[in-house]
Amino acid sequence: MAAADNKTYIGLSFGTSNSVIAIINKENRAEVIANEDGEHKTPSYIAFSGEEEYHGSQAKHQFVRNAQNTILGFRDLLGKAYSNELAAAAGAEGAKVVDQDGTPVFEVTTVSEEGEETTLRLSAHDATVRYLVRLHTTAEEYLGRKIDGAVLAVPVWFTAEQKTSVRAACAAADLPVLQLIAEPAAAALMYDLGADASHDDAKDALALVVDVGGAGADVSLVGVRGGLFTVIGTQHTAEVSGDSLDGVLVKHFAGEFKKQTGIDVLDGKHARSVRKLTEAAEITKRTLSAATTAPCAVESLADGMDFNGTINRTRFDILAGRAYNPLLDAVRDVIANGGYTPAQVSQVVFCGGAARIRKLQSKVALLFPESTEIRDEVGELDEVIAAGCAEQAALIAQGAIEVDAQDAAVPVLAKPIGLQLSAEELVAVLQKDTPLPASRTVKVALPAGEKRAYLAVAEGEPVAPKDEEDEEDEEAEEKKQPLYRPSKLLAEMVLELDAADADTRVEVKFFVGTDRKLTIVATEPKSGKSIQAEVPQN
Repeated sequence: MAAADNKTYIGLSFGTSNSVIAIINKENRAEVIANEDGEHKTPSYIAFSGEEEYHGSQAKHQFVRNAQNTILGFRDLLGKAYSNELAAAAGAEGAKVVDQDGTPVFEVTTVSEEGEETTLRLSAHDATVRYLVRLHTTAEEYLGRKIDGAVLAVPVWFTAEQKTSVRAACAAADLPVLQLIAEPAAAALMYDLGADASHDDAKDALALVVDVGGAGADVSLVGVRGGLFTVIGTQHTAEVSGDSLDGVLVKHFAGEFKKQTGIDVLDGKHARSVRKLTEAAEITKRTLSAATTAPCAVESLADGMDFNGTINRTRFDILAGRAYNPLLDAVRDVIANGGYTPAQVSQVVFCGGAARIRKLQSKVALLFPESTEIRDEVGELDEVIAAGCAEQAALIAQGAIEVDAQDAAVPVLAKPIGLQLSAEELVAVLQKDTPLPASRTVKVALPAGEKRAYLAVAEGEPVAPKDEEDEEDEEAEEKKQPLYRPSKLLAEMVLELDAADADTRVEVKFFVGTDRKLTIVATEPKSGKSIQAEVPQN
């Protein structure tokens, strides 16, 4: 486990639909903590029946027959003011959401042993505190020791008010927050992006994190620069989610049930039947990610009639085909809005339970060239973010991270800077979106006998992908298309040398400070000859 000075730290993915707790074990590997039901993920549900309060899976089971007293979706209401639109969306399923002095609150009914009904109102803060207390207790009972701190992941699109509300709820639950990190950054940690970066090789890369959870999907473009992560942009869509894909199966099986019995459970009069079918469809969906065929069975689905059906993966892929389009649009938009092209994305990594669907992954992969690595090999995809938080907690425990600097805004490089090889090609040395200050060094070889090293330093812009017709040209295929072309010449330098031989290398160091001034130093180590140029940056 992540521990320092006998203190124990955990990683926590607090999701809209489910939450996961992870630690770093004695083997220095991420390990997910099982809850009291033996499950790795705990549904983000709270339910009330009589005087009893239920959490997690037990609360989710209550939702089927006691929806009006089941609270869900409370995480995303943190830090928000009441509005009719918010109440309609948040209360569409589960407990009703009402206005209490401008704050949205969930309204449920408890019943005493004497049959006396009491209306209980819980704000998102109240619900979150109760839920986090249960998670906190689960972790301490599993580990057998006190939890001294946690790293929590939050969506990129969370506002400052929402982050403050998360911290306040954790404080009320007696769960010290070491750090709040962005969910895509946690995923990048678990995938070891930039883990082997060094002074000699910064391992600069551009990664796309595709997170498809129960309530929505987030597509984030992450710059990996010298082992540091910068979230360049993110796109959120509620149209593609585990819930929406469950809905595809519900519609299909409801049709099958109607054929068998003549009963239409989607007629608006069978809400409980729909919830029962949705619960079964979720299991079917998970099974299809590993098997080619999966059953769906519901006892007494409607009017005492049982339902038994099956579906194969191919049929599901056909039914869900168009459902993926908003996700694909989000992928295209986040790359274009960041000023990049798909060819510049070196890796696509998946996380979130619904991202395990193979057809979803293959449709995303088709947007990228073969050079882009598609990855999902880190284990259970719905555990990735919690495991990444545990990795971050371990780094904090080791003193490798200054936690006090966690919310500081870091300036980044607006455009790539590198060496101009021709009017149409630039080799980027400092990549766009690199956190500042930053330094990179490249070595340039010279032809034998050469006595002068000419260096042109320029800003660059991405080269648009070739049209399909151009790709068919065999000659074009032989030469790899450059990723960048020069857009602005910044400096020209000439380093006078003795006659170069096969071993001669000119080391060119680029440095950009937080004032955005660029300094270039070119040195030939054997002779010690050197030249320097400075370029003030706007």
